[in-house]
Amino acid sequence: MEDSATPGRTKTATSVITRIVKPGKEVAFEDWLHGISREAAEFPGHHSVAIFRPPPGAREYTIVLHFDREEELSTWLESEVRKDWIKRSLPLTEAPETRAEVSGIEHWFTLPGRLGESRPSKLKMAILTTANVYPTILGLNAILCPILRRIPNILGTLMVTVCMTLLLTYVLMPGVTRLFKPWLYVDQER
Repeated sequence: MEDSATPGRTKTATSVITRIVKPGKEVAFEDWLHGISREAAEFPGHHSVAIFRPPPGAREYTIVLHFDREEELSTWLESEVRKDWIKRSLPLTEAPETRAEVSGIEHWFTLPGRLGESRPSKLKMAILTTANVYPTILGLNAILCPILRRIPNILGTLMVTVCMTLLLTYVLMPGVTRLFKPWLYVDQER
């Protein structure tokens, strides 16, 4: 899959991983998460990792791992370093990890427990994305207006884009996806 904006470059790669922690092992698992995240960050192409901790009373963690290219993600996922860290996690978790690789904005629409299932329709993803992007841009432009007036347009656009992407990826879309789960997955309910 080539990125249309950069010929010859593959699209960014995302892996969504879920782990269910054994009762009483939460602190040790958090230490493990920090350790494996540090190791992943040392690999070429590592972009970021987002950890979605379970709500009170639950034990399922969702880890969203981003690499610049699919090949770099595969190198990390198949590395001996990662295999060693996965072995260390086995006494802390109830089952092997569940993992799915996604591309584009699909990771915004991945819910814990649904990794192996198909994604919502592209139309539904487009509707929810637009419904979140538009007010986010309006809000950021209003909030950042005093700064945006003082800097070149190209830098202002970059600032709004970075803020919007971070807000959508880490704050808005995870909550919106959970909120609209019945509508997003209506055709896939069993």
